[in-house]
Amino acid sequence: MKLFTKILLFPFAFIYGAVIWLRNWLYKTSFIGSTDFEIPVFTIGNLSIGGTGKTPFVEFLIELLHQHYKIAVLSRGYKRKTTGYLAVHNFHTTKDVGDEPLMLKLKYPDVQVSVGEERVFAIPRLISEQPQTQVILLDDAFQHQSVRPDINILLTTYDKPFYDDLILPLGTLREFESGKNRANIIVVTKCPKELTDSEQAQIINKIEPTENQKVFFSTIEYGVAYNLLNPNDRLFFDKNDSYVLVTGIANAKQLKENVAKQSTEIVHYEFDDHHFFELHELEAVKKNYPDFKKWITTEKDGVRLAAHKNWLLENNISLYCLPIKTKLIGNNTADFIQTVKGFLDYFYKDQNAELDNVTEATDIIE
Repeated sequence: MKLFTKILLFPFAFIYGAVIWLRNWLYKTSFIGSTDFEIPVFTIGNLSIGGTGKTPFVEFLIELLHQHYKIAVLSRGYKRKTTGYLAVHNFHTTKDVGDEPLMLKLKYPDVQVSVGEERVFAIPRLISEQPQTQVILLDDAFQHQSVRPDINILLTTYDKPFYDDLILPLGTLREFESGKNRANIIVVTKCPKELTDSEQAQIINKIEPTENQKVFFSTIEYGVAYNLLNPNDRLFFDKNDSYVLVTGIANAKQLKENVAKQSTEIVHYEFDDHHFFELHELEAVKKNYPDFKKWITTEKDGVRLAAHKNWLLENNISLYCLPIKTKLIGNNTADFIQTVKGFLDYFYKDQNAELDNVTEATDIIE
């Protein structure tokens, strides 16, 4: 960003920052109250406006816990056309409930997934409808301080950590860096797999965690892409094949790099995060690249592109969804499990709902 642009934006950043600071101060001093709930609530969020890998991390927590506890996920359902509380079902569309909640429900049908923009009102509704719920995961709720979480998980990316960012509109931070102090756990996401111990130590020094905070590191792993219309049809990349990559996510850099390594000819059509794809946009891609019959996208984009299944069939286009998974790295991965495990074990110590085998849980990570 050029200096002149920064000067123009500074007054807006100052005003925005002052409003956010006042709001946080009101919560901190209890002028505005926060609500506790009878069952554990974990929040997963970030300080920036997106692209930190929240949804893959929610999936990571689901896979870590759902065999042992009754999990529910509550999201605001960003960009949905409905309002209020709604339990997500597989017959819903992305316009009903949002792309991420629908994707999670389709992947984990036994997990209760709900949407509700006002979490403090949505949680009692969820509990009343699903009284067996033992843990609620609040997706993208770090700034939603009307709910007091039991564990607050803050995500920040390796490429653009919050300590190298600025408040909106000068940067991408929703609030000042000091907001990190509300977190119990800080996870640096999208790290290189070969991140060294010394590099981790340098990042931790820059984060400056409090003595009660724990810092972890994670990377992204890609699964085998599957055909949206025929999940048994898997895509095994061929260097001689040509592919169209279609994305509507906040940060597609790492995904594009991964796909580019596996093909000599890749065309990327990049849209805004949570973009609702229009038929004319797909027609334009096909017109420009009529011989490219293998398209690749993310699972999150796949649930939005599913609205055009008939068009894909009519045009003989195979749309493959590439799964993305979070993997913790470093020497303290078991400490993350123990942090979550220890809290839930203590909370449910009289209900025999424990994660008895840490090694079993570690299999999700390693």
